[in-house]
Amino acid sequence: MPLVLAHRGANKRAPQNTIPAFKKAVEFNADGIETDVHLSKDGEIVICHNYTIDATSNGKGLISDYACEELKKFDFGSYFSEDFRGVTLPTLSQCLDVVKNMKLINIEIKAPKQKNDLVKRTVEMVNKYGLNDSVIISCFNPECIRESKETDPSIRTGLLYENDDLGKEIMSFGVEKYCAQLNANAAHPDRELITEDEVKRLHAMNMTVNVWTVNEKEDILKLTEWGVDSLISDVPDYVISVLNER
Repeated sequence: MPLVLAHRGANKRAPQNTIPAFKKAVEFNADGIETDVHLSKDGEIVICHNYTIDATSNGKGLISDYACEELKKFDFGSYFSEDFRGVTLPTLSQCLDVVKNMKLINIEIKAPKQKNDLVKRTVEMVNKYGLNDSVIISCFNPECIRESKETDPSIRTGLLYENDDLGKEIMSFGVEKYCAQLNANAAHPDRELITEDEVKRLHAMNMTVNVWTVNEKEDILKLTEWGVDSLISDVPDYVISVLNER
């Protein structure tokens, strides 16, 4: 059975990438979570999907333009529901305090627009918490995957790809070969881009396959039959129910 990871936490039940969403994922007995990290202006590792706070808070602007304490003054909950008014943007440390006992914690590096220490500091945070065995660092940017391994060769990494120019290059070259060049431990494909044969080729090279974003029953059952290792979903409670019925 594949692991079930809550995408940005249980983001249909609580505001994405917030402590309530991560707590919901734990409550639903998801196997893990997926989340996204950036560096604030003062070098704190903070959690948000976008590079700006416009879509998920009552503020505007780039995360990198704000110090962590400034970011925490914004409301990251009421856009989702008045029940979550006052929810603040979490740090990676606050997130790990909630999810540290889960089986798999997928931390996506949001590749910095300008070079900074995000990768290095994220790997150091993982090691500080002693979570090397349960964390996988993922990114769409191959250079961030390479940097993660250079920072700590034992850290697990996963290459994200989608149907853009780089994704097409990766698939044309061969996903398993591209991952091998980066010494990556996993492929993280969009659900529409993976095939059963590719799953077999990746497994043959001792790589895992963690697929996003899997919300529909047809995809859940198909990918489970293909033997993928993890399903990253907006609705982890629903995925778990489908797997239990199966």
